[in-house]
Amino acid sequence: MKKIFTAFFTVCALFGLAAVAADASAQPYPSKSITLIVGTAPGGGFDLVARRLEKAMSKHLGQTMVVANRPGSGSLVGTMAVLNAPPDGYTLAMGGLSNIVFNGALYKKLPYDPLTDFVGIGIVAESPYVMIARRDLGISDLPGIIKFARANPGKLNVATAGSGTGQQVLAAAFLKETGVNIVQVPYQGAQPAYTDMLGGRVDLFIDTLPSARRFIDSKQVHALFVTGTKRDAAFPAIPTAREAGFAGVEMTSWFGLFAPAKAPPEVIQRLNKAMELSLADEELRAQLSAGGFEPKPWVPPAETARFVQAEYKKWTLVIKEAGITLD
Repeated sequence: MKKIFTAFFTVCALFGLAAVAADASAQPYPSKSITLIVGTAPGGGFDLVARRLEKAMSKHLGQTMVVANRPGSGSLVGTMAVLNAPPDGYTLAMGGLSNIVFNGALYKKLPYDPLTDFVGIGIVAESPYVMIARRDLGISDLPGIIKFARANPGKLNVATAGSGTGQQVLAAAFLKETGVNIVQVPYQGAQPAYTDMLGGRVDLFIDTLPSARRFIDSKQVHALFVTGTKRDAAFPAIPTAREAGFAGVEMTSWFGLFAPAKAPPEVIQRLNKAMELSLADEELRAQLSAGGFEPKPWVPPAETARFVQAEYKKWTLVIKEAGITLD
């Protein structure tokens, strides 16, 4: 009889644990905080947009979203951290040109497929890049930079914010189009590059305009050109790349929220709704605009997918024609 009662209570306990587990799994998403992984160092465009987005998404999801920077190997380390986590919607990626578009063309053996392993929740904002020169270089315009570089091959250097980043691709495209010999110096993010530029160790840098604007405003650097299709309203005196004669480096960077494609459909649907509300949130839009970004409107998921696919096709061709590779 004792053995019967022991077995009975054991079965009851097991059923109880199963019920608790089932109840936990049945909780509506999200039932805990969400990690938004940024594959670059703090201070760059990805990070600046992510830290504004996390507040709006937290409000509209009813749970805290926390930004975590995971820089390394360009944007590979952070991107793979998202794919290696359980695809339950609690680990998301900040995506953009570098990890969702460029890497597919830059690496022959990329450990993920940007178009099939991720699903776009929404494009949050965009911004052009800007080429800047250190203030004490003694050359404050692009013609002067090119003239000096041609007369003194290898004497100038240009910083990049990591392998596979927009900064690296643009620097390579610029050097190819101009035919000048300027040494590329890789950094793990934008902030270390600025530290060395202000210290006189870096001559040139191509960075997102929002990230560079405080250095331009404070006149610590010279701005040479922006890569957008038109002059930036905040800096109307800075010519575009096309106006400067280098249409091949015309590029607008964009930043969006991406989830693993294997995440449950109901999770993707919930994230899409929160993104729709966030992109209509006047506080978020004001914060993005104040930071130098152009807020994007919400569009249906299918339209986001078409946009990403078009960007992938466009820049894959550009990168391959330019002969840029990372392996």
